[in-house]
Amino acid sequence: MLDMDKVPWLTKEELQTRAEQLLSDYELFAERPIDPPVPVEHIIERYLGFTLEYDNLKQALCLNDILGATFLREKRIVIDEEVAEQNTGRLCFTCGHEIAHVVLHSRLFNDIQRHSPQNGTLGDILCREVSSKKRGEWQADYFSACLLMPEDKVLSAYTAAFGGSPVVFYNKKRCLRNSVLPGVVAFDPALDNIKECALIVMEAGNFTNVSKEAMSIRLQALNLFIDNTR
Repeated sequence: MLDMDKVPWLTKEELQTRAEQLLSDYELFAERPIDPPVPVEHIIERYLGFTLEYDNLKQALCLNDILGATFLREKRIVIDEEVAEQNTGRLCFTCGHEIAHVVLHSRLFNDIQRHSPQNGTLGDILCREVSSKKRGEWQADYFSACLLMPEDKVLSAYTAAFGGSPVVFYNKKRCLRNSVLPGVVAFDPALDNIKECALIVMEAGNFTNVSKEAMSIRLQALNLFIDNTR
């Protein structure tokens, strides 16, 4: 198996550029502009030429924390069926994560394969919760966020929803609750409703295949949501 701690270092900017390049290449392949929701399953099968499967990986591999796997030799991506059954956001983010391994880490596999051509498991990448902090897994998560939530599309949706200035969160808990006055709307951003704030952006940009948590993290990474509670 490929060691995800030994992959080359990539900055956030490099990861975003690689995700944007993949989207641009896929647009040329599909002969149409790609707007959210980004079709990650089609990218896997139609553009990358991998088969996409859903299976009980926990049972097949005897690993209780397995989320997905990429088999580079076989050009096959498998998502654990529990992940597939949870929600669309989790499923698509995991698909984007596996796409990242193909785009970012297949060259490492090719380099090592020249020296170990008979190692049948060399091209296996098993994505487990216990390995989430490894360099290659972090890269795959960040790439997936950039792929599913392209910066320009997020900025456009955010501007439509909240205007040009960032939303600053000063409180951990909201102070205002549902108004008792008819027709009165109060916006009170706080960390306990940051996901609901992210949902507003998701609806403005038609991000139907990402989770509220993923969007809130992406908005913070782009400095559109700023946590000043500290």
